[in-house]
Order: sequence, then structure tokens, then C-alpha cells
Amino acid sequence: MKRLALSTSILAAALVVSSALAQSAPPEPTGAPPPEAKALVEAPKAPAEAPALAKPVDGTSATVSAGGQFATGNSRTMAATANGVFETRFNGNGIGASVLGNYGQGAPPGKPVVVTSENLQGRLRYDRYLADRASVFAIATGRHDRFQGLGFRLNLDPGVKYLFLEEQADALWAEAGYDFQYDIRRDEARVQTDASGATVVDASGNPILLDKTATDHSGRLFAGMRHGFNEAVTLSVGLEYLQSVVESTRYRVNFDALFAAKVGGGLALGLGFGLRYDHAPLPGILELDTQSTLSLIYAYSDAPAKPAQ
Repeated sequence: MKRLALSTSILAAALVVSSALAQSAPPEPTGAPPPEAKALVEAPKAPAEAPALAKPVDGTSATVSAGGQFATGNSRTMAATANGVFETRFNGNGIGASVLGNYGQGAPPGKPVVVTSENLQGRLRYDRYLADRASVFAIATGRHDRFQGLGFRLNLDPGVKYLFLEEQADALWAEAGYDFQYDIRRDEARVQTDASGATVVDASGNPILLDKTATDHSGRLFAGMRHGFNEAVTLSVGLEYLQSVVESTRYRVNFDALFAAKVGGGLALGLGFGLRYDHAPLPGILELDTQSTLSLIYAYSDAPAKPAQ
């Protein structure tokens, strides 16, 4: 009986072990490799790369605009305005040039024709881009303005520029820097006057004249914006502030805006407005000048369109 009980116990144990081995046996092979083992705690992954800024497209663009007015009869008027802009960018370099001229004359009935507007301005600019949106620049501007008493005015403006927004249709940027100004004054603008407008004379009765030339040093701030309402209509705005560091009461504000609408074939109609404010002008010169223009614009560009973001 003892032997029978022992044999029965051994057989039962063998059956249990056999059943357990059968349950844990691997399935029939399928030909697929076993799945890769995974760590219980994964190692930290490398941080994602910073998104790259879309690099501005190299290329060249140019615009030319002109407008005018001519009237005869009871009122004789002739006025003309012309503007040209050239810009190119290559290998981190930007070069720009522009010229702007205005001339007008007129006379009422029975009076001789007189010049009513005469100014000419040329500008050269160089940018060196240190990053896609940041550059250092230098600007040289020469200006003649008969009715502001300027035979010639030279401005040299080094500074820095940062582009906050640049998309296919929109741009927003700011500039900061220094302005050096050198004036050669017209003789008629050198005569000093008092508060009533009378000429100031010396003890001998001779008019007291301002110096023929003058210099000034200023800080410069500029903000610019361009917005495209659609493919055919754009608005460009620029605001400049210059504060003299020689005399605190001497400052200037310049503002320009251009609303342009394409008419086809590279042509557009432009409605422009310009403002020039000088808080300390020459004697007898008004502080504020404004100008509104309607002109025909021709534009050219070989820069390819930027890819959609």
C-alpha cells in the first residue's frame, strides 16, 4: 500500500509539472523575429532642433515713378515729381540707391511766373546682414531744398536694423543709430530775423548773417512697415525721429506713406504723402512741410517668390 501511494504521488506530480511546461512552451515558429526588448525607463531624448528662419531671398528690384500737373489760362501752373529706387541683395550684402525730385512753378493772372517748389534728394545705403533678420548699415543722403534754405545738406547715418516680421506680403522693422548732418545754407536763408520778422542788424546797420555752414549730431530712430492687402494693393509706411545731442530743443520728424494699386504689366498707381517737421528751422522758414502725390509707378524684380510657410 505504501508503494502504491508513493507511485500515485509521483505520477500526480509529474502530471502537474508536465501541464505547467506545456502551458509555458513557446508557440509554433512563424518565421518573424522576436520583438525588440524595451527598457523599463527610456533614456532622455535629444531636444528638438530650433526652427530655422526662412532666409530672405537674394535678388534685385527697381521702381520708377513720375507724376505731374500742367495748367494754362487764368492760372498758370506746372509741377512735376519723380522718384526712383534700386535695391539688391546677395550673399548677406544689401545695396540700395534712391533719388527723389520735385519742381513746381506758377503765377496768378497778370503776374510773372515764379518757382514754388524745388528740391532734390539722393540716397545710398549698404547693409551687412549678421543674421537673417539683423544687419548693420550705413546711409549717405544728399539733399537740396531751395525753400528750406538749403543749398546742400549731407547726412551720414550708421546704425543697426532688426526685422521683426517678414512674410510674403508683410514686413515690420526698426532701426537705431547716429546721424551726422552738414549744411551749406543759401545766402537768403542766413539773414537773422526777430520775432516780428524784421531783419536783425548790427551797430553799423548791416544784416547779421548766420554761418554759411553748420553741423549737428543726433540720435536716430526709424520704424518701417509694409502691408499687402492682397496681391494688387500694398501700403508702405516709414517714420523717422532725429534728436540733436548738441541742443535738446533741436529735433526733426520725417514721415512717408505710399498706397499703391497694380493696374497690370508691372504698372501701378501710387498715392503718396510725405511730412517733414523741423523744430528749429532757419529764420523765416516754416517748421512743417507736407507733400501729397499721385503718380504712375513701374516696378521690376527678379527675386523668386518665397515658398509658402
